[in-house]
Amino acid sequence: MKLWIVSMECAGIIEAGGVKNVTLALCKEFSLAGNSTTLFIPVFKTNCWDLIYDYEKSGAVETEINHCNRCEKIIYKKAKCKEGDFNIVFINNPVFAEKEDIYTYTENEQKQNPEFIKGKGHKDTLFMDSLFAKAVAEYINFINPSEYPDIIHCQDASCALIPSFVKNNHLYNKTKTVVTIHNAGPAYHHNFSSAGEAAWYTGLDEGILSDALNASKVEPFLLAVNSGAYLTTVSENYAKELLDPMYENETEGLSSIFFSRYTSIKGITNGIDYERYNPTDKNISLLPYEFNPETLDLQGKYECRKYFINEIVNSRYDSQLPVCGSINTSNFDNDVFITYHGRITHQKGINILIDAIPAILNNFENVKFIICGQGEISLEKSIIEICNKFSGKVAFINGYDRQTARLINCSGDFIVLPSFFEPCGLEDLISQLYGTLPVANKTGGLNKIVNRKTGFLYENNCSENLIAKLSEVITLKINCPEVIQRMIKEAALYVHENYLWKNVIKTKYLPFFEEILKKV
Repeated sequence: MKLWIVSMECAGIIEAGGVKNVTLALCKEFSLAGNSTTLFIPVFKTNCWDLIYDYEKSGAVETEINHCNRCEKIIYKKAKCKEGDFNIVFINNPVFAEKEDIYTYTENEQKQNPEFIKGKGHKDTLFMDSLFAKAVAEYINFINPSEYPDIIHCQDASCALIPSFVKNNHLYNKTKTVVTIHNAGPAYHHNFSSAGEAAWYTGLDEGILSDALNASKVEPFLLAVNSGAYLTTVSENYAKELLDPMYENETEGLSSIFFSRYTSIKGITNGIDYERYNPTDKNISLLPYEFNPETLDLQGKYECRKYFINEIVNSRYDSQLPVCGSINTSNFDNDVFITYHGRITHQKGINILIDAIPAILNNFENVKFIICGQGEISLEKSIIEICNKFSGKVAFINGYDRQTARLINCSGDFIVLPSFFEPCGLEDLISQLYGTLPVANKTGGLNKIVNRKTGFLYENNCSENLIAKLSEVITLKINCPEVIQRMIKEAALYVHENYLWKNVIKTKYLPFFEEILKKV
């Protein structure tokens, strides 16, 4: 098949959330399976070029696109990726090139312009989304018919406008479009405030736009369905939630609309690229020591923990990210370490965790918490207050870089995931490969955790229930360490055997794509 994968982010090129890992894995594994695969992605100010080759060899293709009553110059540049050897088409325009992050403003951008508040979404997000979609759809005019795509696979709401621009172009008559919903939670829809606003950015007829209304807002996901796109999402359980009116608050009303329209959504649980995380090879894992949870060879894991705490958490000078608080190491070998890594947002249940930490620390002398991430300023401030109150027991690393993320995934005995909703979840898989057991709210893709075999699940997400579950697992760790050891091994083996991306591509995605290509 000839596949176009369209995404705002890709691991190793430009990164933000979990979409980056999915994008790289899809491109890599589809290509290795013998499909002609091309990634379409913008050029941002902070793109990394380490995985890219042949970027300068091909000449640029330039065009102008009528967008919001002005001509926007688009430059297409082709390249190849070293991982999987797939093709890339980079889309260049100043609106992308001036941004330091994909979706939100950075601290540096706020310093340059106080209106660009760190962590807030770009003011011109809708302009960016619609321009990118138009640019991708226009690209077919510059290639040979033999290169026309069989399938265009769009990643999340930021790319969900593409099927609308493809639909009425006869060059795409034999092309199918697929949109994967990575997150349908509030603030992730990239929707338009009205049909009039959507018409301004897209140029689409208001009659088409009015059929994609969610109250007064125009939804890109609904536009995609109305344009003939197939919807998928990142786990089987999240697909069920997206079609259940009970989850309309978690989906900002979309689940009720999907339900009423009998929308079909295919759930395919994301995999993990083991070769990018393999803890037995520190050149791959980016960890300072090697270990293997599948054989319970865990000495390297605990050496990584010591390195992480001594050299990063407790060292203000060596850390590349701001750190608040510290970890007392006087009883290091007997302490129980609980970590969190991810966005600091309400969706992730950070308020639940913030309420639970004091109760746990007051009840258990030898527990330590390490939190890493960035997001809502008010929640970040609450975490900093806890660090100050519980000196030596709580540390907060405010930001993201790849090595720190992997160190925190491997340094805990447990990683806590109190998300109110979670489409798939990647932190649980990474942590299990690194011998860290997840403690998670039973929602969405976190249902792939097998309770008391590969991790721990609790229901009815509130601080009292999280406190009860953490108390249970801490007590189990102290009194029955052999049970935890057995679970560590079982979890690592389970993820390695069941969630490799190459197996997901072979058994789920390729059959699904072959099926929809047969449909008229």
